[in-house]
Amino acid sequence: MPFETPNLPTLITRTAADLASDALRQSDAQVLARAISGTAYGLYGYLDWIARQILPDTADEAMLERQGLLRLETPRIAAKSSSGTASFQAATGAVLDADRVVQATDGRQYRVVNSVTTTAGLNVASIEAVEGGGLGNAAAGLVLTLVQPVVGVDQTFTVLAPGLTGGSDQESVESLRSRVSRSYRVIPHGGDADDYVTWALECAGVTRAWTVKNYLGPGSVGVFFVRDGDATIIPDANEVATVQAYLESKAPVTAEVFASAPVLKAVNYTIKLTPDTSAVRAAVVAELADLHKRRAGLGSKLLISHIREAVSGAEGETDSVVISPAADVPANANELLTVGAFTWQ
Repeated sequence: MPFETPNLPTLITRTAADLASDALRQSDAQVLARAISGTAYGLYGYLDWIARQILPDTADEAMLERQGLLRLETPRIAAKSSSGTASFQAATGAVLDADRVVQATDGRQYRVVNSVTTTAGLNVASIEAVEGGGLGNAAAGLVLTLVQPVVGVDQTFTVLAPGLTGGSDQESVESLRSRVSRSYRVIPHGGDADDYVTWALECAGVTRAWTVKNYLGPGSVGVFFVRDGDATIIPDANEVATVQAYLESKAPVTAEVFASAPVLKAVNYTIKLTPDTSAVRAAVVAELADLHKRRAGLGSKLLISHIREAVSGAEGETDSVVISPAADVPANANELLTVGAFTWQ
């Protein structure tokens, strides 16, 4: 049975009744009653706050981080810097020292990772963002300029394919809350399917992961993952390699693990709405996006009954007909169903 915190007027009434008789309604007892009740109200509020900090689903950010330190092998994941390579022109024998800074026109800064002794003509340097976070990610072709000139080195650098990738923001509070809550439900078993998911989620930027046993034969494990916080949820080769290396450091010696990106399969929708307004359309899109995130796991088919339920649950909808898809939507073992295009009728 939950404890109910009395509100302040109730406490004042109770204390006043205890301290003052009918003849003393205008006495100092009324002031005393309010002072004592105010103190009690603050104590009740503090006890209520303490109760919320005990469990991860209601804890504040600071207390949740402390729980993560105690419950998780990898506590709150820090922001990670993007990295890649950039080309530049130079003379023979010039030295581009590590930690030299190059800057984009929008102010983003990157540092040289390893010192480079140049040859005449085109040279390549490994660079990474000075500050961690997704803002450091950049497409190939971005032009960077040396902040401080280097003798024999051209000031202009050009980011090479596939660009600067792998940057991710600090883990969100809700992501950390989900991992801490999961640690109560999922007990480590030294390398079962859930353990691989746990290890994948400990990598910066990974938000969802799935395990496929006997992926490439007996003893092999396939781990598929996505990065919902990025512009595209499908990880690139650099991000896959990072997760692969981490999984290999965690997996049992008898297992052969393969980190992979899933194949996206778009589900296109044709829907007739009543009333057909922009607000209701937006609500339907949001409900279906949530449905895909909850129900459309790797290789999982999407049930038509769940689709209709999601559309009917949209705020403002009074009637609807899901014309397409007309039946359950299947997915192959390596496919992930995503929201595609919408046609409204």
